[in-house]
Amino acid sequence: MTLTGDESTALNPLTLLESAREKYTLARARREVPELALLSIHGAIEDALRAHLLRINSPAALGPFAGVLAAMQALERVPLSAEEVDAVQRLHRLRGRIARGEHLAVTGETLAAYQRLAVMLLPRYGVQALPPTETERPRPRPTQPMRAQTALPDDAPVRVRLRDRHTAYDEERRIRALGNRAFDEETSRRPLVPGWVAPTLIIVSIFVIGLAIALSLQSPAPAVVLTTPVGNPSPLPTELAATAPPAITSPEPATTVVTEPAATAAPLPSPEGLAIGRTAIVSAEIPALNVRAQPSIASVITLVLAPGTQVEIIGGPVEAEGRVWWQVRSAGIEGWCAGDFLQPQ
Repeated sequence: MTLTGDESTALNPLTLLESAREKYTLARARREVPELALLSIHGAIEDALRAHLLRINSPAALGPFAGVLAAMQALERVPLSAEEVDAVQRLHRLRGRIARGEHLAVTGETLAAYQRLAVMLLPRYGVQALPPTETERPRPRPTQPMRAQTALPDDAPVRVRLRDRHTAYDEERRIRALGNRAFDEETSRRPLVPGWVAPTLIIVSIFVIGLAIALSLQSPAPAVVLTTPVGNPSPLPTELAATAPPAITSPEPATTVVTEPAATAAPLPSPEGLAIGRTAIVSAEIPALNVRAQPSIASVITLVLAPGTQVEIIGGPVEAEGRVWWQVRSAGIEGWCAGDFLQPQ
């Protein structure tokens, strides 16, 4: 597949990574129809590889799939091995036969092999891929063809079974029945009230009761009037001026209470070697580094960086949630990431 025109300009690494996640999730949902599951696995791997090439500004990202594999194999960091390229090429040929409309009976062993391939490759390039569980593995068909004879089967070991019109009609009816049965089972297992509602209500009730008891036991604190000496007038600190109650005038002389201004907070220590205007690289000890819109783990992810990616530090440091955050820029996209996973270049 070659991407040109409006289709290529609309693509970016984030959209391709999200597409890869959705396709792999769809592949797990299509386990009862292995042919469709294989198409989803192929799409997830292709999107992940093209997203990685886009992040490093490789022109092969928008070219034919054969060029994508060649570029991935020639990378200096996190490249594809020769065995992995051969496995992906086998999957690509099998996907072509399915896309051309050939009736293939894909075995459960074939689908499981390519699921293992996806679980091995996708996390390497920033896509989380959970391995299939025992309940998610495809069930054997009543007329299962001969098993594949290689660890990663391609179009050669998969046996082709031509079906006449009656067999195709029965197969289509079986697929519809499986879909209806899965929907009925999911609906019957779904509880009317989520299980987390009752514990949450109990915890909230206990918290409200405890807060009410604590407020009832508290006594009103005496008001403190903050003033400044007459001989050396100076404005109150901003923090004290915002919270001090208005002074009460009285004909009797009042005692003047002098408060010391709050100490200025010391600047945050910056990790050795990291500073604004310098460059750093993502640590090789992590599979990927999330760059967020704000310095918080609850903020939205704007970019996913692979190990070894070079970034420019443009802001920070900011201490939040027990981490020191730095604002970085990579491939024209800016965001915040934890400094623990950055190494000075």
